[in-house]
Amino acid sequence: MDKQVKVKKDGLNHFVTGVFKACGVDEESSQMAANVLCYADENGFDTHGVTNLERIYVARLLDGRVNPSAEQTVVAESVATAVIDANHGLGLSAGVRAMELAIEKAKKAGIGCVVVRNSSHFGSAGYYTGQALQAGMIGMAMTNLGTQTIARPLNGKVNMLGTNPIAMSAPAQDLPPFVLDMSTTVVATGKIRSAERRGESIPEGWLVDDNSLPVTDPAAFDEGTGHLQMLGGSLATGGAKGYGLALMVDILCGVLSGASVGPDSRLLEKDSENTGQEDQNIGHFFLAIQVDAFRPKDEFNSHMDQMLQTLLSCPPVTPEKKVVYPGYMEATARSNTDEVTMDKTVFEQLKKLAAELHVTPPASEELVNVR
Repeated sequence: MDKQVKVKKDGLNHFVTGVFKACGVDEESSQMAANVLCYADENGFDTHGVTNLERIYVARLLDGRVNPSAEQTVVAESVATAVIDANHGLGLSAGVRAMELAIEKAKKAGIGCVVVRNSSHFGSAGYYTGQALQAGMIGMAMTNLGTQTIARPLNGKVNMLGTNPIAMSAPAQDLPPFVLDMSTTVVATGKIRSAERRGESIPEGWLVDDNSLPVTDPAAFDEGTGHLQMLGGSLATGGAKGYGLALMVDILCGVLSGASVGPDSRLLEKDSENTGQEDQNIGHFFLAIQVDAFRPKDEFNSHMDQMLQTLLSCPPVTPEKKVVYPGYMEATARSNTDEVTMDKTVFEQLKKLAAELHVTPPASEELVNVR
């Protein structure tokens, strides 16, 4: 079990901003990127937060896989749509700007749809739908992983798909908004690595071996002996649904934008060196819907409250586990504290990164209890 530490939210955000700046990213983009990354830790999604700062973002910025000075370019546009070329830049800031553009278009046309190509990993999809929420809109965000393949198609033996997450948010009146943020695999890979870091086993159903038998050792994933399943698992338990959703994301994020997709013909070449290789031509999809274009916003929000409250009022099977909806637990668990709790090993990684980049690490307070 890993010990934990507390870090001030402002201090963590300032540190992450400084890290991106130290990697050559401009001030505005660094702040955008830090906001997205810290959002995950602030809302309890630590698998998508600063634990990935060095491995996914800093490493790529420093070795040139991600261009720190890239500028996003609008290459096609209509009243309600746009295509952005991120020019191999930071997906965290490209995503923020793309959703901003989608929102501006929705204000004029009722709906705004923006796709991005030549991008990189964009963190928590829920951050971008949160931008739409702040504008009083419905928001959707998706991303593929380019040609970085980590999951097999249903009944296949070659990795051809990414986790391909989908997020969707809708405002309510008095109740917490609906906020769905999910991968199209049974679990995000960050949860597997988090379990490995903490020395914990994983539930049956996350990974299977070459014979489709359950694997509970999280280390098997990076060793290549444990294979990530699509949402639903096998065909008998609904795996075709997760598989279909993953392909939908590749179509909207990759084929529509001109980005790479997971199912690449090179994967079928014998002894292919391209199998599972990372490609920075990642694609994103953003949608903003102006509620007023369909019905008065107050009516919509009130109707949302009625629907969501009905769910909350459903009698539970067991009293200690009440019926909720996506976004409810995060909103009710969110406190007014100005601190973030993280695993001590993650904080030690941040301190090491700070020393390497000559950035002051955030102050911390070690907790006595362990998870």
